[in-house]
Amino acid sequence: MTFPNSCIEKYYHLYQNLFNFSGVSWWLIDLSEDSNTYYCNDSMCDMFALDKQLNHHSVKKTCPIAGDYNQNIAIKDSQKANKIRDDYLKLTNGVIEEFNNRFPYYDSRVDDVLYFTSKARAVLRDDKGNAIILFGVIECERTSAELFKLLKIDSLTGLNNRREFDSQLDFVINLAKREQKNVSLIMCDIDYFKAYNDSLGHYQGDQCLIKVAQCIARVCSRSTDVVCRYGGEEFAIICYGENVDTAALAEDIRKGVYELTIPHFQGAESLVTLSVGFVTMTPDADTTAREFIEKADSALYRAKDQGKNCSIEFTLEVA
Repeated sequence: MTFPNSCIEKYYHLYQNLFNFSGVSWWLIDLSEDSNTYYCNDSMCDMFALDKQLNHHSVKKTCPIAGDYNQNIAIKDSQKANKIRDDYLKLTNGVIEEFNNRFPYYDSRVDDVLYFTSKARAVLRDDKGNAIILFGVIECERTSAELFKLLKIDSLTGLNNRREFDSQLDFVINLAKREQKNVSLIMCDIDYFKAYNDSLGHYQGDQCLIKVAQCIARVCSRSTDVVCRYGGEEFAIICYGENVDTAALAEDIRKGVYELTIPHFQGAESLVTLSVGFVTMTPDADTTAREFIEKADSALYRAKDQGKNCSIEFTLEVA
């Protein structure tokens, strides 16, 4: 077994002794030598059908970080691929200490998509904090493709859930920082929903939530619109790019729900209505997801205060 230098050889034998357990898959990359080559143990060779006679393999063929370069990796979401790349660069540049990722992989041997958790750390850095040797472990999860999708979906409405909202908002903000594009966040809340639930019961309340969610999804029809159930009777829409009139979209959402004509005997309009607040910004280096949420919420609270069933944009006056 040959190695390009004594450094990678030392770490390879070190981890071979430390992690000599069945089912534990690990790998090493020497960035100073060749960032496209990794070294791994037999368990990882078994996991990805790699040649055990070789102690090194190509990242471009089967990437241990996530495999977004590999035709077998079932990541079709460019946003996810970009986030993986960004986090990997943060790890190598010393911005983060540990890289964590979860990715699907199509295994032709069983004709099924399997899911893996990948974790990586820099075990050796130079004087500037840049990674020299990366070490990582991979675990196969017993999760079906269908369950993986369900983890991102709100079970009642079929929209993206809060967890996916948080993930998508962070990603879109980071993308907009690089591209210098606008990001809009629209927050919606069903007016007098507690009274609706109390008077008609939770089943009718759930049916109301489903109808409102379907309406919002119909109105927000662009491929870049991310529609989510934020929690309870509150919904959130993330919009990216310059080609969106957020004020018009927010008003279309409000009108769409009103035109459903869902009876609400406890509401001011005798119909289910929606209050909407939104904000549009071009994020700078210091802009956070929390800032977007707080500003959109501030506009939403103003819409509530002004009588509900209206849409309001965040401004300094609103704040």
